[in-house]
Amino acid sequence: MFIKKYRKARDKNTSILVVGLDSDVERIKGFKSMVEFNEHIVKETADLVCGYKINIAFYEKLGWRGYKELEETIELIKNETGLPIILDAKRGDIGNTARAYAKAYFDKLGVDSVTVNPYMGRDAIIPFLEKGHAFVLLLTSNESIGDVELHVYHKVLELAKELEKSYPERIGIVVGATRGEHIAEIAEKSGTLSWLIPGIGAQGGSPEIIRELKGRDVVVNVSRAIIFADNVRRKAEEFRELLARQYFD
Repeated sequence: MFIKKYRKARDKNTSILVVGLDSDVERIKGFKSMVEFNEHIVKETADLVCGYKINIAFYEKLGWRGYKELEETIELIKNETGLPIILDAKRGDIGNTARAYAKAYFDKLGVDSVTVNPYMGRDAIIPFLEKGHAFVLLLTSNESIGDVELHVYHKVLELAKELEKSYPERIGIVVGATRGEHIAEIAEKSGTLSWLIPGIGAQGGSPEIIRELKGRDVVVNVSRAIIFADNVRRKAEEFRELLARQYFD
């Protein structure tokens, strides 16, 4: 179960850092494959993180070869580290389609959590909760949240809390670190929901928002700022310590 694996890793490594394997093949140099690149990242960071987040888009764009490398990357993480894996897929369909996605990701790929788009309501979320853990998009870190998200995030938060009653410790929310002005309000209303926080690193979000979330189940994703750094381990150590000061101190 995602939360149990996360808590074990968090306490063992004193870390709420999740490294995002947004391994864009166009930016990888000196490696034969994405899997080889990912193996390098995992070996450099496994004792510094509480999990890994894989953005499926960078693998799907390569077709069947990319999906094969996705499968091999997941197996690598599971076999070498035992750390939880979040698949950043942002799926948002309903009925048989949602159940098919959930089966593909949890049963076939064997990930621990999936990001889900709640736009179509509970029918798009429940199939994932029935098989594992899901992080529901609430307020993301991109610039255009004012188009839709800012107008509906209160409703999404209410829905997530309602679903948590039937699926305890299986649902969380995605809140960007660039949404600092909303963090305190969401924290007050979110109860025991887990949090996935992107936007620290390349997008410039402030780590100080973590102070509002002490004692909660929180994972903070950093992708490009770590995996494409000249010294991956040193950069991961810097982010781990930066976040630890806000969360554990």
